[in-house]
Amino acid sequence: MSVPRSEEILAVAKENVAAFIRDQASTRSLTPIIRTLNDDLLSGDETARDMAARALAHLGFLERA
Repeated sequence: MSVPRSEEILAVAKENVAAFIRDQASTRSLTPIIRTLNDDLLSGDETARDMAARALAHLGFLERA
């Protein structure tokens, strides 16, 4: 199974985020998702960084300033 990318995470409706996180945690997929997003956040690609920051914020893991 592949790790959802930023675009897929951003497509999760706000009211379904808690269920998405719960489902990913129960299948032990949450850590790889967050790891991938963090890698993108630290990358040199500005678009990837922005999308990763938005996806993390959407999941509630990053507060945008």
